[in-house]
Amino acid sequence: MKILLIFLFFITCTYGQKHSYNTCGGAVWAPVQSVFSLPFLGDKHSNDLWVKYNAPHDGELKLELQSTKEGFSLQLSYFITGTNSCEQNMGTTNGGLVLSPLQELVVSLTQNQTLVVHLVAPLKSKDLIHFKSTFTKYNTYESTVNLIYNEDLPKYSLLIRDKASGEPVVSKIFLLGSSDLTGTYFASHLKINLKQKIKSGGIKVEAPGYFPVEYIDRSIPINDSYIDTIYLQKFEVGTLSKLEKLYFNAGLAEITEESYPQLNSLRDLMVLNPNISIEIHGHVNLDENSAKKAQKLSKQRAIMVKQYLVDNGIAPERLYPVGFGSTKPVFAKPQDENQKEANRRVEILIRSN
Repeated sequence: MKILLIFLFFITCTYGQKHSYNTCGGAVWAPVQSVFSLPFLGDKHSNDLWVKYNAPHDGELKLELQSTKEGFSLQLSYFITGTNSCEQNMGTTNGGLVLSPLQELVVSLTQNQTLVVHLVAPLKSKDLIHFKSTFTKYNTYESTVNLIYNEDLPKYSLLIRDKASGEPVVSKIFLLGSSDLTGTYFASHLKINLKQKIKSGGIKVEAPGYFPVEYIDRSIPINDSYIDTIYLQKFEVGTLSKLEKLYFNAGLAEITEESYPQLNSLRDLMVLNPNISIEIHGHVNLDENSAKKAQKLSKQRAIMVKQYLVDNGIAPERLYPVGFGSTKPVFAKPQDENQKEANRRVEILIRSN
C-alpha cells in the first residue's frame, strides 16, 4: 500500500509533464510579475515555446513579447484554463504574428485561472524571445482556496509562507490522501474538509523563485485549532540545496524519467533568475567502490544534470559540475540503506554570474 501511494502521488504530480518547454506539459511556469528570456531550441520536428501564468487574484495580465530578430515571424496562440491543463479551450489569436519590434497581449483572469501561451517558430530556427508580464490586481485579498463545504465535517488548513519574511506565497499545491483531498490547488492559504485524518498522505508545493518542497508519507491532521504551515526557501545566491527527486539508474550516470519534473523546476528557476549561475555537486556512497571510481561517477552525474539543463535552453557557462565522490557524506558510517541513499545525492550551490 505504501508503494502504491507513492506511485499514485508521483502520477498526480507529474502527469503531462514532458522533457522540455517545447511541449505544453513541460511549460515554464512564470510569475505574473516577471521579466525573462527563452530561446527556441531549434528542434527539427517541432519548435515551440510554452509558458504558463497562474493568477493569484482577480486581475488583468499584460504580456509583452519581443523577438531579437527583426521581422521574425511566429505563430502565437493562447488559452485560459481553470485546471492548469493543456486542453485548448479559449481565446486563440490569429497565427503568423510578427513579434518585432513588440507584441502585446492583455487578458483578464480570475483567481487561480491559468494563461497558457504558445509560440511556434520555423523548424530548426533559433531565436531568443523576451517575456515581460505585469499584473494589475482587482483586489488585494490574500489568495485563499476555501473548500469547506460542510461545517460539521473536520477541517484541514494549510499555509504557505516565505521562510525568511513569513509573508504568504501563492503556490501550486499538490495533495494526495483521500478522494476529498487529492488534487492540485493554487493558493497561499488552503482550507478543505476532510472526512478523516490522513495517516500517510503526500504534499508537494511549488512557487516561482522558490525551491520546491515535497513530503511523502506525511500525516495530515484534522483539527479546527491546528494550522499546517510549510515554509519555502527562496532561490538566491549562497543557498545550497539538495535536488530531492533526482534519480539515476543504479551505479550509472543515467537520469531516470521520473526526475524530469524536478529538473524542469530547476530549469524554471534558472530561466527566471538570469543573473545567477549554479555549481552542481555530485555525491555518491562509497560502498565497495574505490575512491577514484566514486569521484568519477559523482562528476558524471553532475555533468548529466548540466547537459539536461543545456538541452532545455540554459547557457552552459552558467553551470559548473563538480564531483565530490564520497568525501562529503551525510552519514560517515551509514547503518542502513536509507542512510546510504542520503549520501547519494546531487546538490546545487547558487552563485552570481
